[in-house]
Amino acid sequence: MQPIYFQKAGKLMFTKYVDGIPTRSAANSYFRNGAVQSIVPSINIKTTELPDGNSDWPAAEVDTGKEGTVTINLSFMPVELYAFLLGTTVDDLVNTPMPVVDHEITVPDVSPYEVTLPHSPDTNRSVILVDQDASAWAKTVSISAVPTQGQYTISAAAAVFNSADAGKSVFITYDYTALAAKSFGLPKSGSRTAMECVISGEATGEDESTIYDTAIIVDKCKATGNINPPELGREPKPQSITLKVLKPRGTNKAVDFKFAARS
Repeated sequence: MQPIYFQKAGKLMFTKYVDGIPTRSAANSYFRNGAVQSIVPSINIKTTELPDGNSDWPAAEVDTGKEGTVTINLSFMPVELYAFLLGTTVDDLVNTPMPVVDHEITVPDVSPYEVTLPHSPDTNRSVILVDQDASAWAKTVSISAVPTQGQYTISAAAAVFNSADAGKSVFITYDYTALAAKSFGLPKSGSRTAMECVISGEATGEDESTIYDTAIIVDKCKATGNINPPELGREPKPQSITLKVLKPRGTNKAVDFKFAARS
């Protein structure tokens, strides 16, 4: 086989262990990981030095174990993958409350003195509107009531104000009802199952014309360390997942590398 180099990060699939065996199925496997930036396998050989009291050099360096990790850098972190790694599931919700927090609006300078909100607030839940000094404005008792200065009315998705408040900036927090949503959360207790990780990709030989299909198969592993959701901010940042290689089953290799030249 020729020396090779990689020009693509590859694709990966996780499969949960069921009764001691990785059981590939739509329910137990996940491979829609979005854009993969890079996949970095790493193997650390643990050793212990045996000193020689009659020499400046150690008498031996004894292998005491191995430690392997696979670091996966993703441009996107799918919700389903995050839930999969945490050992929970994604639920489909209907007609569920969703919050809108600190939404800034400016009262129009001319009539009509109303602003269309991103959603229709659920007026059965709390609606809070404050000005730039964080002073709360009162909501009128009924939709038909005309707001006075410092008051507002909610009518469907519109916030209605008094002409005396024209040009003012205010901030509103409310809940609306989402017709459909996805939800997952950390369970109060429980443990995550081990996984098999399969990474498929391609490599190029040193002659630059031979292409190899590649596979890295981690027999048993588990995501460790920080499993952070995407960072909230103006500049998107990649997400990293670290998999720790565990003891393989029977005579299986802990990590198996395969290369097949394309014909």
